[in-house]
Amino acid sequence: MSAFTTMSQDLVARLNLAYEPVGVTLYREGDPIPGDPPFTQENLKSYCQALALAGKGRTLLLAKEQMGCKLGTSVLGFEEDSEAFLDDGVLEKYGVGLYGTEEASAATILNSTYLEAGKTRAALIAPLATFREPPQVVVFTADSEQVMWLLYAVNYDRGGRMDLPQSGGALGGCADITALPLLQGIPNVTFLGLGCRLKSALDPCHLMLGLPGNALAALHQHILDMAKPIAMLRNARTGAGT
Repeated sequence: MSAFTTMSQDLVARLNLAYEPVGVTLYREGDPIPGDPPFTQENLKSYCQALALAGKGRTLLLAKEQMGCKLGTSVLGFEEDSEAFLDDGVLEKYGVGLYGTEEASAATILNSTYLEAGKTRAALIAPLATFREPPQVVVFTADSEQVMWLLYAVNYDRGGRMDLPQSGGALGGCADITALPLLQGIPNVTFLGLGCRLKSALDPCHLMLGLPGNALAALHQHILDMAKPIAMLRNARTGAGT
């Protein structure tokens, strides 16, 4: 049994997660792409949908053509000319209903976090338990109470205020919890956005949290260290011991 299998099993059990933790590795220009698993031929709706599917056990190796959402492939660095795409109708689409003006829409889309354009070739999105090497990012799909415990674990040693940058209601899965942890080496939470929720079909109460892969071991240990307060809240809710 690999260390990542153990961590995944512990985290699912301790937090009662409905979705397994998911590992994400992006293969950039010049990186060798694994032959196993083979590329997924199924056309998905979005990167966010891939995260949700992987949380239910799917292993997905995706090229940009299978990822569905061009906003996501732009953020993750698959698109050579993302600026032209973003300027061609996307800003107007997000300006209808979600934002009062095209300027507000543009500020949301264009000021998000993007990986270098045209450098990403593939994305491995799979249950954490399947990894043998550390993924670049680990993503949790969790309800608000589970996210609370994950944030306690992230902040276990440091304490104090946590800054959780938000993209403003769009690009949640791709920018907030994947590109940002990759580029800045920090964890983050997303409330997702309208497109994210439509395409992933998550329960209304679920959020996503992403953290750099090199922070996983510490988070896992801190969840184990918090066994007593986790049990305290669970017992209070179920009435155990009363």
